[in-house]
Amino acid sequence: MFTVDQCCCCFTLKWGTLAIAIFRILHSLVEICFALFESRISGWKLYLSAALRAIHFIVCILLIVSIWVKKSLLVIGYLIFDVILMIALLGFSIYNFCSGEILYGVVCILFIFLFIYFWICVFSWFMELRKLEKEN
Repeated sequence: MFTVDQCCCCFTLKWGTLAIAIFRILHSLVEICFALFESRISGWKLYLSAALRAIHFIVCILLIVSIWVKKSLLVIGYLIFDVILMIALLGFSIYNFCSGEILYGVVCILFIFLFIYFWICVFSWFMELRKLEKEN
């Protein structure tokens, strides 16, 4: 599997993972606010979106905890749930392209590429933690 030694070319994996987790928490909070105040989303879609973002918030907190506790098990939730969110975002971008909202579709695709890079960095952190656990 592809791994990296640094995040964003200047951070160690530990600090890069922390930056990614903080960014994703802020991103989730912004998306929850937009979902709550946007009139297009209502009913079960609103509750589903809020629930997914709340779960993502929790796995990001666990990712931050993994930096100091150094347990690879805390990272697995982020790795799994982020793939689910990327698949959902891909579906949303396809929906946007089909409904004629090209700009939203392009933005979604750009975020998918960014999140894939984030996922690779966090996966590299996970592999580093597994190596540390095997040594101990």
